[in-house]
Amino acid sequence: MNIFLSLFLFISFAVHADTTSGVSTQTKTPEDDQAKIVEYNQACQVINALLVRKQFPVTCNSNYQYFGPTSIPAKNNGPLRIAGYNLLHPGTSKALFKDYNLVAKIINQYDAVSTLELLGTVGHDEVNNQAVLALLRGSPKMMSDLKDLKTKTKDAAKIKDLDAKIAKLAADTLSAYNLYRSPGYFKVLMALKKYDPSWSLILSPRGDSALQGSVEEMVGFFFRASTVTPAVNPHCNEFKDENAGTPYACIINLGAKFMDKDYNHNYARRPFMASFKSGNMKFTMVSWHVVFTFSGDEEAAKKLLQDTFGVDTPAEVGPGVNAATFARFAEVKTTLNFMDRYRKKYNDNTILMVSDTNLTAQNAYWPEVLKNFTGASVLIDEPTTISPPRYSGDGKETNGVANSYDHFVLDKSAFPGCNSGEVFNYYKSQISADIQRTYGLRENEVSGGLSLKTLVVPFDENGVGDIPPEDDQTPTKLDYPMTAAAQTKIDRQVGVYSTQLKSMFTVKQNQVVADDFLVPERIDGYKRRIYLNQLTNAFYYRFYQELLSDHFPVSITCRN
Repeated sequence: MNIFLSLFLFISFAVHADTTSGVSTQTKTPEDDQAKIVEYNQACQVINALLVRKQFPVTCNSNYQYFGPTSIPAKNNGPLRIAGYNLLHPGTSKALFKDYNLVAKIINQYDAVSTLELLGTVGHDEVNNQAVLALLRGSPKMMSDLKDLKTKTKDAAKIKDLDAKIAKLAADTLSAYNLYRSPGYFKVLMALKKYDPSWSLILSPRGDSALQGSVEEMVGFFFRASTVTPAVNPHCNEFKDENAGTPYACIINLGAKFMDKDYNHNYARRPFMASFKSGNMKFTMVSWHVVFTFSGDEEAAKKLLQDTFGVDTPAEVGPGVNAATFARFAEVKTTLNFMDRYRKKYNDNTILMVSDTNLTAQNAYWPEVLKNFTGASVLIDEPTTISPPRYSGDGKETNGVANSYDHFVLDKSAFPGCNSGEVFNYYKSQISADIQRTYGLRENEVSGGLSLKTLVVPFDENGVGDIPPEDDQTPTKLDYPMTAAAQTKIDRQVGVYSTQLKSMFTVKQNQVVADDFLVPERIDGYKRRIYLNQLTNAFYYRFYQELLSDHFPVSITCRN
């Protein structure tokens, strides 16, 4: 175990450090933020020690975390593709069956990608990780105690038993170094590196949420280091924290020092920014996941409206603003104000916003809110989110799409070489053929895709399609029957998933054991959520969401 001694020494320190758990992010005080940064910084260091293991450079700064390239191939001087992609909580039960290789294949089309809804390890994976760290931290003392006991024991049978325990503890400790589980964003990064070892990640230094106990989301900028390199950001340089690292990225300063008024409390999740350079082009991205539902009470809503718009009710703000959208536009307006201050103070016009705004491009209030960033345009007016049902309430085909929520906002005159953006629609791309090849049960109508029409035929008047007991999101009857070919495909893929689950190990009571956590339930969920849902109208498109995300990526292409 000597080769792991340095890892142990680090882990022993990190786990014992004060992480100030249970800090309320609702207050968003500097003290609370700093405590969260310390907590996330320690998680970054553990990832570096146990997962990265010197494969590539990692720095855990107070302003951002950096996971660098494994190697950098020859520079690419072609067109630059900048994208935004909400990845739907990779690593949680909401995205339990995400196909990281397919997600990486999508991201690999681009050069710099803002990704949202990133999280650290949560749920059972986090329980596993804490148990792993506890074993690694406690193993030396447990080993010492066993050896001391052995020296004091004369009974041969007891000595033999102690030898067995010492051997098992040594083996379990060695095994535990490989049992620490990756957060979803790290799985994405490692999958990307299979396509291009120069893929890197700049990650926000902590998660952010509206309420204490809510999921804490991070923003990550994945970038291809052979094409894009981080650049010093003047705002991050001015407001850098201690141990901030080279000022490439930071959470934007929404306090009075920069905004003349503290707006931190008006955000559920505060924007993260980073600057990059590609050839002669430098650009800064500001990204965050705009609030969907305002969680405050009536007084809090009134304060937000007064702070941002100078009115007391949503109806007074303007057309397109109501009880559902006022908090969303409040975040957008304040961020555009920030961007306007940024370009004036630092004489840098190449700043853009790319976000899941939870606002459609057709909303009537956009022209008004854009006045806060003179010359700005909203790019992307096509749908960017998935609609799981095949039919809407009026019986029309949804075509699997819902709302145009994901947008770029920029001053086009500052980006003359960039186009007006596009949406990567899963159903109209080659990725659909990849999905159908592995997971599809019905005909793929995408041009160039794999036809599987023989697997499923519409119900006739005598068709019956009961499925096994299921969770509360799946109907009890199929709208399309199960054929023998479809069943064979399900059985094969479910078998692969089952084998993967049953080969997993974890730590319990300081021993390495098989991980039996909800194995039958997970297998059953995989079968329903990925496969059986395809044969229902209510969840006709949901398997795309399960495997990839409930959002499509959006991108702009720029001459470099």
